[in-house]
Amino acid sequence: MSSPQPVWDFWIRLGHWLIVAGIIFQQISGEEIELVNAHATVGVLLGGWVLFRVIWGFTGPYYARFSSFPPPAPKTAVASLKRVLKKETEETAGHSAIGGVAVYLLITLIGLTALTGMASSDDIFFSGPLAPFLSADAVDLAGRAHPILSKMVLITVIMHVFAVLWHQFAMKERLIQGMITGLKIGSEKLSAHPHPFSKMILLRGFVIFSICVGGTYGLLGIYLGW
Repeated sequence: MSSPQPVWDFWIRLGHWLIVAGIIFQQISGEEIELVNAHATVGVLLGGWVLFRVIWGFTGPYYARFSSFPPPAPKTAVASLKRVLKKETEETAGHSAIGGVAVYLLITLIGLTALTGMASSDDIFFSGPLAPFLSADAVDLAGRAHPILSKMVLITVIMHVFAVLWHQFAMKERLIQGMITGLKIGSEKLSAHPHPFSKMILLRGFVIFSICVGGTYGLLGIYLGW
């Protein structure tokens, strides 16, 4: 019988909820002149989180690693989506094929949105920390791409929310609770090492998270005097 098992480590869960808060704030603050500095700061921090998540995808516990949910072939992703629509539960305790697609898509879009924001400038109220190092054409391209990417992030997040609600209420899978407790039901029995709740993973994540998020802001915000 399937039973709850440790799946999501502290840093995956923390990152998930920070991303939720960050994206909500970015969507609210994007058009507010008085919040432009806060919007830019959160954008830099989101960029740091993307760097952390990429590194954690190779150094974190089993279910955080990209190797546990490699990019699926189109047929595999479509088959996974069909199973979800039929309310058929996936056997894996980690990301399903279609869930993995969503993770890759969000990481890519958030990263590109943060990067284009840092490379943008309106020559009046805001100039991103990367703008001085780029050509005028590159800065203009970044400025035009940034709002498009931001809307793509919003659309993807809305789709993700609907998918989570479908799993939660139609399929009776406790995904929301799982992203709080770290426990998720799965039929596979995997003796994963290191354990996602271990002190080693907590400490390793703290070091990498601090370097990526703190270092990104330190480099762009402090060293460059932005």
